[in-house]
Amino acid sequence: MDRLRLLWIGAGLTLLIFVPAYCLTLSLGPAIPRDGTSLVVGRDFLNIWMYGRAAWQADPARYYDMPTYLAALGPVVGAGYPGQLWSYPPVALLIAAPFGLLPYLPALLLWTACGIVGFTVALRLWTRDWRIIALLLAAPAALIGLMSGQFALLAAAILLAVLRWRERRPWLAGALVGLLLVKPQLALLIPLLFVATGNWRAFAAATLSSVTLAGVVALIWGIDIWHIYIATGIANQSLVLSDPDHLAGPFMPTLFMNLRVIGVPVPAASALQTALALLAAILVWLRFRQRPAPDDLRANLLFLACAVSATPYMLSYDTLALAAVAVLALAAGEGRIGPSLAFFLPLLQIVAGMAGLPGPGLIPILLAFHLSGQQKNIVVN
Repeated sequence: MDRLRLLWIGAGLTLLIFVPAYCLTLSLGPAIPRDGTSLVVGRDFLNIWMYGRAAWQADPARYYDMPTYLAALGPVVGAGYPGQLWSYPPVALLIAAPFGLLPYLPALLLWTACGIVGFTVALRLWTRDWRIIALLLAAPAALIGLMSGQFALLAAAILLAVLRWRERRPWLAGALVGLLLVKPQLALLIPLLFVATGNWRAFAAATLSSVTLAGVVALIWGIDIWHIYIATGIANQSLVLSDPDHLAGPFMPTLFMNLRVIGVPVPAASALQTALALLAAILVWLRFRQRPAPDDLRANLLFLACAVSATPYMLSYDTLALAAVAVLALAAGEGRIGPSLAFFLPLLQIVAGMAGLPGPGLIPILLAFHLSGQQKNIVVN
């Protein structure tokens, strides 16, 4: 565990400084508690919870209209609440529906517990060492995801399970991919991985589960909800990418947003991001055409690094699966600097983003390049 000492120190300092500092900003009142930024505790879960409530109402698609959604938020959090976007794909209604039956704070507690349990179970597929699991539960990406009430821990659990089961349980691995329709950017390179390895059963299962979930949504709420999402919901989400000063902008460790923060115009930033995505896809194709074993940590770390690099829209907490495999690889003897940077990527991005500096968005692709030159496999102990 000596190789993980720096990570333990960093995670410990984050716990001791960041978490108490955040808690001290909370203001209690008759409504939902708010933090120092005037957002509610579990800020991003507010959207999930509102999706859950809307799932039991008629015409939830109306909330893709921003004024309508903000008007619906008013009775819950009070008038004049800071900007909140209803931009998740409609599949989120299925996942959020049970939580919408509970009051906000109990629902947030249950959501948080589900994330911790799901992520822990997925990690147990890779390691039985509870010290590593504890370290990853305290990782910057995990802490930010938990404090934000995000889907991050469940998404990381799905990614880790898919990578672990892609050969041994291809139908199950593929079926899990459908759940990532809530955040499709996280699954952007998974079909390429399945094709590169000739894993047609997993590819078919992923296609079937995605189509089934989309069909269930259309059956319950009508096909128009998908039309409205494509026309309006995606446009709402694109507002974050077009506005580098948006609250989420400094927290995105992507090349596109790093360039936007320093004023690079959208067309130029988009072109460079597209080139990087193509490069990431090529690295994945070349590596996985060699059919690495599912427990090959170098190959999986390369894939996750490329997955982060391939999309312009990736929040810091969404790098949790990358951090998990980086820690596993570091513990197994893979380098020091690269995996450590992947673990601390959210903190590096926050510091650089708040200072208006680019750079962290290149860490994943540089790590992938380094790994692509390594021929010897490192596997789970």
